[in-house]
Amino acid sequence: MSKMRRRSKKNACTIFISCNEPSEDGKMHVEMTCEGDEVLAAYLLQNAQSILDSKEDSSSKISSIGN
Repeated sequence: MSKMRRRSKKNACTIFISCNEPSEDGKMHVEMTCEGDEVLAAYLLQNAQSILDSKEDSSSKISSIGN
């Protein structure tokens, strides 16, 4: 697994989500860690979901969150 680069500037929020391949019965182990502002984390996750939803509807690239 590659290491994430740390920025010298402190992040207001960091979210890391990982999962294993699904097992034969379709179950998958998912882990999430969140550091920082929990309200900001919720906002970031909602916007990420919006990006994924719009990606299904359109083939255009989205380059930023929250604009």
